[in-house]
Amino acid sequence: TPETLKREAADIKHKFIQSIEDAKKHDSREDRFAALSLALGDASTASVRVTLPSMVHADADVRAASNSAKDYLKNMFDEALSNEELYQHLLPVDGDGVNKENINGNEDARFQFNILRTLRRNGCGLGKGVSTRSTVLEKRRKIEELCTNFCAAINEHDECLLFANDELAGIGDIDRYPIDEATGKRTVSLKAPDTTPVLKFATNSDTRRRVTEASSRKCQKVNTQRFVEVLKLRDECAKILGYKSHSEYMCEIKMVATPENAESFLLELVDAYEPLREREMALLLDMKRQDVGGETVALEQWDMLYYTGKYKAECAGVDEAALRSYFPLEFVKKTICAIYEKLLGLKFELVDDAQVWHEDVECYAVRSSREENEVIGHFYLDIHPRTGKYSHQCVYPLRPSYSTKDGRVLPACVNVGNLTPSREGSPSMLLFREVETFFHEFGHVMHCVLTNARHSLHSWAWSAVPWYGGVEQDMLEVPSMMLENFVWQPEVLRLLSKHEKDGSCLSERDIEALSESRFLMTGYTRSKYLAMALYDLKVHSGVAPYEFEGNEYDAISLYNAMIEKYTGVAPIQDSFAAASWFHLLMGYDAGYYGYIYSEMLAADLFGEFAQLSNSGKSLIDTTLGKRYSEFVLSPCATLDGQLMLQKFLEREPSKQAFL
Repeated sequence: TPETLKREAADIKHKFIQSIEDAKKHDSREDRFAALSLALGDASTASVRVTLPSMVHADADVRAASNSAKDYLKNMFDEALSNEELYQHLLPVDGDGVNKENINGNEDARFQFNILRTLRRNGCGLGKGVSTRSTVLEKRRKIEELCTNFCAAINEHDECLLFANDELAGIGDIDRYPIDEATGKRTVSLKAPDTTPVLKFATNSDTRRRVTEASSRKCQKVNTQRFVEVLKLRDECAKILGYKSHSEYMCEIKMVATPENAESFLLELVDAYEPLREREMALLLDMKRQDVGGETVALEQWDMLYYTGKYKAECAGVDEAALRSYFPLEFVKKTICAIYEKLLGLKFELVDDAQVWHEDVECYAVRSSREENEVIGHFYLDIHPRTGKYSHQCVYPLRPSYSTKDGRVLPACVNVGNLTPSREGSPSMLLFREVETFFHEFGHVMHCVLTNARHSLHSWAWSAVPWYGGVEQDMLEVPSMMLENFVWQPEVLRLLSKHEKDGSCLSERDIEALSESRFLMTGYTRSKYLAMALYDLKVHSGVAPYEFEGNEYDAISLYNAMIEKYTGVAPIQDSFAAASWFHLLMGYDAGYYGYIYSEMLAADLFGEFAQLSNSGKSLIDTTLGKRYSEFVLSPCATLDGQLMLQKFLEREPSKQAFL
């Protein structure tokens, strides 16, 4: 209940504060760090019980209370790691503890370095006094509250559009959309399982337009001001702490190191993709002209998915709607699990009597087939949309890996998804995009469950949770993106596909066409992503007005200007699509570039597996999978990301495979 969540959060804070005070009292510096590590691990584990409901609970009041508890606990962790007295107790007798020489071979030394760095980044040791740290903490409290309310508004958004059956022509199975009793029309929500088929397959352009316009304006009345206020507060905090901008503050601890490096990387890709985008847009425009007639028509936002899919179907032989029959969810889920089991040397066991928060949720124990069949972690699958549930796709950590006096706490996580649900008498059939997403998210699951860290700070985590932890953010997507490459390979497509009626897998012609279509018609989507990533860096580089292409913009008009500049497609009038963009207010601020940065690194890693396929061997190779687990998955944040890549590749990473 809301009341119990509030009490539990207060109890967690009381125990955590006491543990921090006790840690200061230890005689040796090493014992203080050890006590702090245990306090962080225990508080992180306890936090899940009061924060997970914000993502998955059926009751709106409980979700709201859980969001408040998450803010409360985030402030608790921030306060603890902004404590000047704790900082002074942890400093070495001489020096400031910033020597990085030993942090990639000694996990305790790495923990000490990271804790001291975090304390300094939160204002300790700067000689600015208590009031400065208090000011930063207060601004961060406001930021956290605004971010929580921003994301909650998206999750709770329940706007629906009504369409007559003929307005949904081209989609195929329209029974997925319930009938509104008052009008007799079909109800289409603005969640991805509903909107994606419309935007991909609806032949009625007005239907696609209505969905696109509603999606582009989603939550903007309630979230636009929150977005702008967060930008302002982040900039103020960064400058108080001695940084030029929030982008500089955030990039400092990432692989890319500086926002200038990130921007340079993105602009290089803009130049690389521009000729491709122009060629593809000309082809799509020609298709639209053949459909509607006339030379004056232009491509609109609501045309892009539709004509891209139409081009793939007519010119590349990839009919995404027809392919759906080959990907029944239950079969896909079972096969993905089997592929990961073989590749990584694991066994997954369904835990029938596990306590779960919804009847759809499944719990699995993960056993290592190499180490006496011992349980090494757990994962949960909560993969269908529900009212109020987190409306994107993610993996949410439930328990970090860390050591206690009694042994090791095993990691656990949940895949919170929004895949197409089954209906009464009709099984769930996935779009291939959903198959790819599931495979990708399961890579995060494995990264979490295979983490072998002694300190929770080095365990798998990301900014959806209130505690500190995880790899560098621009390394976070690398492991799962490497594994995502598998789903496009002919060998894996043969395994993953099974027709719902006759049990046949995809034909060799369809497999070849689907595999070869991966990077077909990606010029627009890549360019739009790059525009959004550059926008992220720009709005976190200072305060409005922002200069772009010789003009000045506020945050809202800048978004639309950059999208139009880099994609060549006009934005939806009077829209601010960033008002329903989770990432910048859910921890990817000055970090959205990390997806394509990670993809670049992942392509290099996958090259090692591709060599097997090119020589006639199976991609799903347990020996190479073991190396991947040992050098990339299991270390998690106990090593620098760059070093993990070097160890697996036995050379410096290269972007050549990606380009």
